[in-house]
Amino acid sequence: MNVELTPCFILHSRSYLESSLILDIFSREHGRLHLIAKGAKREKSPFSGLLQPYQRLLMAWRGKSELMTLVDVEADIEAYELSDARTIAGFYINELLVRLLHQHEPHPELFDYYNKAIFDLSAAKPVDAILRVFEKGLLESLGYGLVLDHDVDDGLAIDAEKKYHYLIDSGPMRETPSTGDYIEITGNSLLALEQGCLQNKTELEESKRLMRFILQSHLGTKPLASRALYKAYMAN
Repeated sequence: MNVELTPCFILHSRSYLESSLILDIFSREHGRLHLIAKGAKREKSPFSGLLQPYQRLLMAWRGKSELMTLVDVEADIEAYELSDARTIAGFYINELLVRLLHQHEPHPELFDYYNKAIFDLSAAKPVDAILRVFEKGLLESLGYGLVLDHDVDDGLAIDAEKKYHYLIDSGPMRETPSTGDYIEITGNSLLALEQGCLQNKTELEESKRLMRFILQSHLGTKPLASRALYKAYMAN
């Protein structure tokens, strides 16, 4: 498999032997995959300074195994710069992709959601709103899109003035479910999340609880390292 320069982001990297790196990347056209960047840690490596997270790159690779070889890389656009707290938010987004994406499954729309989220983080837009909109797009791209505009019990449009019970496997309903896991949320917050326009404290807090509730069912019991890192950052 020979792939010419194509848009990518690096989600994670780790050392391999003395001078190389194993890269976990997200490609717009090829999905998530692993590459080996041979000699990338050497000072005179042609990859030096380029293999950074949150930078959109053009990457080329070749190979036939699950671990293919990086052969070329260029900066696609100027690198996004994230401050400390926003770097942790970026780490959280990357961790979600590593945990939830299967390898070699293209998700071009999700790539665009990711690119926008990283850009918005670098542009000093509200972090919580950025994360909720990305999480919503992530679930949609994976086939787990949320019902946010109507009551799944009676089909009526969501009323901003009413409260709902969001069933994890189906969606919001006014009546209290007799079975199943659910979380309470206002109609106003459901509509704000649907429109991707979260502004006030209630909308942000309720949408955060909802997304954490939904994502947990897909992530399993293993804790996210990014959440522990954020707690440690806030404690200092």
